[in-house]
Amino acid sequence: MQALRLNILGFPQVNRDLEVDVTDPSTGTVVRTGRPFLDGTLTLPQVPPGAYQIAVKHPNLALPVLQQQIRVLPVGDTQISLLIDPTRFRNTPIADIPDANLGPVRDATTSVEQTVQPLAAKRPGEAITAADWNVMAGNLAAVANAVTQLTRLVTPVGHNHKELEDKINEIQGNFTTLLDVVTTAMSELQRQIQSERIRRQVGDLVDRAGLAADNPRRQALLSAVTQLSQSVVDPPPRFAQVSRNVGVQAQTVLQQVLDDNAADPELPDSPQVKALGQSIDLLRSNNTTSYATELQHLRKSDLTFGTGGLSDVLGRG
Repeated sequence: MQALRLNILGFPQVNRDLEVDVTDPSTGTVVRTGRPFLDGTLTLPQVPPGAYQIAVKHPNLALPVLQQQIRVLPVGDTQISLLIDPTRFRNTPIADIPDANLGPVRDATTSVEQTVQPLAAKRPGEAITAADWNVMAGNLAAVANAVTQLTRLVTPVGHNHKELEDKINEIQGNFTTLLDVVTTAMSELQRQIQSERIRRQVGDLVDRAGLAADNPRRQALLSAVTQLSQSVVDPPPRFAQVSRNVGVQAQTVLQQVLDDNAADPELPDSPQVKALGQSIDLLRSNNTTSYATELQHLRKSDLTFGTGGLSDVLGRG
């Protein structure tokens, strides 16, 4: 067996806390796990050749930092570089903007108050001299200037707060990333549930039809379902294509099973045939191109067979 050599790049500050799992996608079993050195290098010895799913995890994050499909070559050591996005760890605090110094404004308005206060003692009929008028006009201009300075100090032009805008943009980016990861994980989980449900429906059908373990029809149906299980981590367009192909193959084999058992008139209308036929129809109609639309399509299985799909699959294990 060859060694798998990994080189984790992008954000060396978290290398010492990372953990890497190498999983066999066909069984979901973690075949190797390890922690990289501070420089991001990790060697996993004696990894059998084949396709695997790598998950890089960090204790401060609920979801893996990075997930990627790899293939270990049958000859020589396999070297793979993994690039971590540093924004997955970004949590910038809101910038601390210094408080505006309102002391000059306060001093200016206080000076105006003290200057014009003597002018408030005028009596009816008493003349207002040019000097008094000039004092009032000059201090009115000083108040207007103080108010102008106050608006510039307290409220920026346009009333924007860049430190809040930057933080909101960061939160929005982090939320979008999290939503993408959760949607992907939910789609892959639904794929596994669907594959296992169809596998059980195939088992029920072949038992009802009395097909032996070495029967070619039985093996062909199970082989078609295995294609679904092996494609649970594929992108939505690829998984949709696999689903359609499996649906066509399974429909052909199902019809052959019915032809072989023509002597059993109750078989075509049996619950086993109807259940598998419904699943085949759903597979053949899968034309999704994104995880969001795929989740909507996969929900049709729950609407068709009831909402207990997961509990039914687990309960019959």
